[in-house]
Amino acid sequence: MKLLLTAKQRGPANVLAPIARELLQRGHELTIYATGNETEAAGFAELQYERIDPSTDQYPSLVHGYDAIITGMSGYSSPDMQFIMAANALGIPTIATQDQNSNYVGRLGANSVDLPTILAVMDRECIETARKEFGGEMGDEAAKRARVVGWAAFDNYAKMRKEFTAQKREEFLHQLGLNAEELVYFHATQNAHPESAYMQRLNMSPEEKRNIYDYECAVTASVFEAASDLGKKLVVKPHPGEEYQINFTEELAELHDFVYLPAKACNTQELMLASYAVTAGRSSCVTEAALLDRNTGAMLPGELGKAWGTTGSPAITLNAIPFTYEWDNVGGILSLVTSQYEMIARKLAEERKKFSVDGNASKRFADLVEGLK
Repeated sequence: MKLLLTAKQRGPANVLAPIARELLQRGHELTIYATGNETEAAGFAELQYERIDPSTDQYPSLVHGYDAIITGMSGYSSPDMQFIMAANALGIPTIATQDQNSNYVGRLGANSVDLPTILAVMDRECIETARKEFGGEMGDEAAKRARVVGWAAFDNYAKMRKEFTAQKREEFLHQLGLNAEELVYFHATQNAHPESAYMQRLNMSPEEKRNIYDYECAVTASVFEAASDLGKKLVVKPHPGEEYQINFTEELAELHDFVYLPAKACNTQELMLASYAVTAGRSSCVTEAALLDRNTGAMLPGELGKAWGTTGSPAITLNAIPFTYEWDNVGGILSLVTSQYEMIARKLAEERKKFSVDGNASKRFADLVEGLK
């Protein structure tokens, strides 16, 4: 089949990248357009793609001649939607893939004529959310067109879990100077100083940057204090953006006699796999750790944490991992995910099944595409 695949934002691009690789492996002819900026387009990684910025009148000619159009869902006013509308007008089948279970109207609009031929979603809950958000006949129509494929963006996590053997764990921890016979409790931080190179690149006011830094430092201090009270020795690894002349995380870790690993000391995903429990604040680490099947806890106290938690990670929005929005419950979450009681461990593992991957979402999506023939 001759296929066009496109996305603007980084999230949708991350979803479409493994799908593109699967389609190419099956021998399909594929054109990939990235319509976002350089950072957003990087979601397509090593794939051959072209960055374009089409005018409204160019979309019909861009979709002409393709057997199907595959898009992300970057927003109703984004090029993703322009591609869908142009293809719909020409009778070309379209598949739009969702990257998070929210904002369906904001991404696809309120007119049923603009709906894609197929709406690829992550799980059954997405179908009901779409039905509810659209409402009425459009909600019913969207649900009818929806197909569950899974979390394509995270297909590779199933393989990572399988390949990280007990021997690899022992070798990995030995290289870090850690005892493989002891349980590892990994906490990820992101205390990026307002004047650090990382924060300077962000489009925020100095006050916003300072508020975020102060908040993140307070969360770290709360977690460290709770761990010390529980007698848990943490292994701490900072976000690369924390690099600066002041190292709040390292100084506080030393004060608590925790193990501090520089950002470049090791692969973070391997450290997660080697750990018994993983905790973090407003970080993608909670998403990754849940998919890697580690006991995972999200520390999101206060308004900043709650605002992030409602959209920041599907592991949280699906209630697949323990999390807190309360300062006085940080210790409770830490105690829960580091517990060695078998009953608690089984319960946590069962909850994580709400957000898990089998590595086959891209294949299911490709099957949908080929079913359009």
